[in-house]
Amino acid sequence: MDKPVEELEAILGITFKNKELLKTALIHSSYRLSHKDKVVEDNERLEFIGDAVLNLCISLYLYQKFPADREGDLTKKRAYLVCKDRLIKVAEGLALLDYIYLGKRERALELKSKKNIAGRTLEAIFGAIFLDQGLEVTCQIVRKLLSPYFRGLRVSRITDYKTKLQEVLQKTLGGVPTYEVLEITGPAHKPVIEVVVKVNDEILARAKGASKKEAENLAAKKALYKLKKQIS
Repeated sequence: MDKPVEELEAILGITFKNKELLKTALIHSSYRLSHKDKVVEDNERLEFIGDAVLNLCISLYLYQKFPADREGDLTKKRAYLVCKDRLIKVAEGLALLDYIYLGKRERALELKSKKNIAGRTLEAIFGAIFLDQGLEVTCQIVRKLLSPYFRGLRVSRITDYKTKLQEVLQKTLGGVPTYEVLEITGPAHKPVIEVVVKVNDEILARAKGASKKEAENLAAKKALYKLKKQIS
């Protein structure tokens, strides 16, 4: 971390009443663990709040923007907007890695791992903004940061790979896919769930996601790709 938080405030377009909240949002747990001689709070509690606030802000936006949508369509659109890849892209746009406090080992991680940390830190920042500025301001910032992805909200672009896989398997192998959770890791408020998809007891693919539903859909996507290569 070498940049002052005031620069990040300017990028976000707000001035924190309590700058310690923003600083805490930028402290990864690895930094706290490597500075046990100091009283340091990491950003995991703020990440917990930010995850909930992000989902609420996006839910409110979608509810108002798409009055004809049913719950299922709104859920797909929300998942598209708040997924890990989207948050990482936003974090990259903010150059968030320049502001995050990391432990020595984490500073040496490959870029992909540090990008994942930046995506989670973004949620902590949303939590800090909410506690400092309130819901309305937080939702304004959430909408501004995610607005480049609003044009991708057509439901047709948000693919249900589980349904596609089932259709393909019924035509080719005459079987129905089944899904099994292999492992759940990570903190309780931000789990990483690994699942496997099978047909006739044969493993087709495995994948990880932030929810069982996301992991199953990603596993189905991988299975479809594998089947496509076999057929061709």
